[in-house]
Amino acid sequence: MARGRRSEPMPVKYWSFAGLMLTYWCNARCASCYLCCGPDRTDDMSIDRALAIWRGLIRACPHGCRIHLSGGEPFGDWPRLLELCCAARSRGLEPLEKVETNAFWATDEALVEERIGALDDAGMITLSISTDPYHQQYVPIERVRLAARVAERILGPQRLQVRWRDWLAEGFDTAALQPAERLDLFVRYAAGGRDRLNGRAAEILAPRLPAWPPESFADKPCNEALLRSRHVHVDPQGLIMPGICAGIVLGTTGPDEDSVAEIWRRLDDDHDARPILSVLVRAGPFGLLDEARQSGFVPKRAYAGKCHLCWDIRKHFVWRGLHADILGPQWLYADAAK
Repeated sequence: MARGRRSEPMPVKYWSFAGLMLTYWCNARCASCYLCCGPDRTDDMSIDRALAIWRGLIRACPHGCRIHLSGGEPFGDWPRLLELCCAARSRGLEPLEKVETNAFWATDEALVEERIGALDDAGMITLSISTDPYHQQYVPIERVRLAARVAERILGPQRLQVRWRDWLAEGFDTAALQPAERLDLFVRYAAGGRDRLNGRAAEILAPRLPAWPPESFADKPCNEALLRSRHVHVDPQGLIMPGICAGIVLGTTGPDEDSVAEIWRRLDDDHDARPILSVLVRAGPFGLLDEARQSGFVPKRAYAGKCHLCWDIRKHFVWRGLHADILGPQWLYADAAK
């Protein structure tokens, strides 16, 4: 591909690790959720669409693409999850890198054995279980421990991922805490730096963490996260987003399996001309401040990190109806602030 129009090209890495977000539905509404998932979301990815995107991602990368299935909570519709895994295997779309869950469904050992065994037969390599103070507001930790024990027995320890193992060993059900006490625990846990300060985490956790003035984040570009991480998520509507930057749209897949490759080619070709994205790549969120101020944005005195600053500016743009083709889905920005 010719690059003469750019004096300093910033090549885009192929997407070799991708998460298919099968749904935004989740039994939980965690304070840390950067995707703003919850019980009120009804967005789902059809099996046909998931298979087309899956194949498209594999075709788009010369080295193939490792796929993981996530949400939301993909176990919320167990028959659909299993059908998708079996269909992918029968069509040669392997390997399935992992399936993610919070284990809310792990109420009985026989049920856990049946489901993990079925996913193993369908080609799943790793089961990834989320556990932390936020999830345990909604999921009894004994369910997580049961799922982990059974998964380790069936899959072996190398094929079980727990995020986070320290909490699995020492954690407890935070639903029993008083709201103020629970929030204090959340903030202390978030201060460890494990959480992505986008979405609901930016609204609930970030304002209570140590913070610095916006100028502290000058000269902190986001090229690695946006263009070079090799990791993307694809939501139920086909929106392709950087792996750790919810609400920034790199492109939207269609029913054509070749659309993923075309989206990647367009991004590689014109990312330095796209609003929002080009500024973030070169200058980071601080670089967006001038435009944001011109449309009425008043920055906070301090932010917990550059992602917190970025979220605040992007939310302002969405509320002003700006950059709708780059920032989405728009409900995510509204829901986070509730």
